[in-house]
Amino acid sequence: MAEITRRNLLKGAAVGAASLSTLGILAACAEQPKQEASGGTDAGSEPAADSSAPAADMLSPTKAPDAATASNFEVVPDSTTTVGTTYENLLTALEGETGATTKYEAYAKVAESEGFDQIARLFRCTADAEKIHIELEYELAKKMNPDTVKPEPPSVEEHGSGLNLISGANGEIYETSDMYPAFIKKAQEEGEDEAVKVFTRAKLAEAYHAERYLDAYNTIDTPSDATYYLCPICGYIHKGENFTACPICLAPKSSFTAY
Repeated sequence: MAEITRRNLLKGAAVGAASLSTLGILAACAEQPKQEASGGTDAGSEPAADSSAPAADMLSPTKAPDAATASNFEVVPDSTTTVGTTYENLLTALEGETGATTKYEAYAKVAESEGFDQIARLFRCTADAEKIHIELEYELAKKMNPDTVKPEPPSVEEHGSGLNLISGANGEIYETSDMYPAFIKKAQEEGEDEAVKVFTRAKLAEAYHAERYLDAYNTIDTPSDATYYLCPICGYIHKGENFTACPICLAPKSSFTAY
């Protein structure tokens, strides 16, 4: 409806313009310098800002999220996660992150074979992000039990890149909305502050991973050449150049790895 109205208005304006007399046109032109002069802008000065122009979307975080105060750490009421002790939860998280890493490395090869360079880069970047979570969780589990060993990588069922992106997004959404919030709550109850920090950073990073996957899915046939950047501390992934630091751990952009 808005387009029809705009078209009608433009048509009316064109008809009105055609009916102007020569005198009217000259008068309108003569008035223009006066209007410009009344703006008070000196020659060579900066033009007035265009209020209709979009503002730059620059990510410049100054405060890291806190599981004790943030609003997106609630545990879903119908959680499918089996919660044990914090140590047992670390083992479960290790298994999940290992499975995700294995999947994403396989998915990257599929994307590359299908000619989806940007999607292949995203899968490799996310696989490396999950490796960061694996190391954080493994080192903490080893502190609790020196006999802890890493799980074996699982077998992977591969599909086309579109379905692989949805598979990845679903896994990331589960971890960020169900598994990690449940594990964080248990760690808080047990007073395991280091586990709360490790789980929190992983939980927040997974949400961004899901966002990147859904963006890639929605633009699969119209990809950009934007670079992905990986935070080496917490596994956060940023797409593009418009950021100064990690919104999760505040690591500077200069420390990120580009993909």
